[in-house]
Amino acid sequence: MNRMKAVAVAAAVCGLLAGGVTSSAFAEGDGHVKETIKHAKEGIEHEKEAIKHIEEAIKGSGDVHAKEALEHAKEAVKHAEEAMAHAEQADHAGHKPKGKAK
Repeated sequence: MNRMKAVAVAAAVCGLLAGGVTSSAFAEGDGHVKETIKHAKEGIEHEKEAIKHIEEAIKGSGDVHAKEALEHAKEAVKHAEEAMAHAEQADHAGHKPKGKAK
């Protein structure tokens, strides 16, 4: 049962992370956006590490629910990475010069 709780917590955290990364693109101030992106990247890396440990913990397990929760956690990380890429693109697009300087 502890494995199930670990998988459920990981999946919940991944979901929260994905939502937080998406909103970072709309944060005010360049410094705040860059700091938010940096923290979101760190969070994604921590979630990937947690997923590796959960995979080891349920290896050989017949618990279908644990395996399904793990797949949901992986999917959440994938979405967080996609959201991160969009946030970075939005941040970079905001720095492009607009027209010629007079």
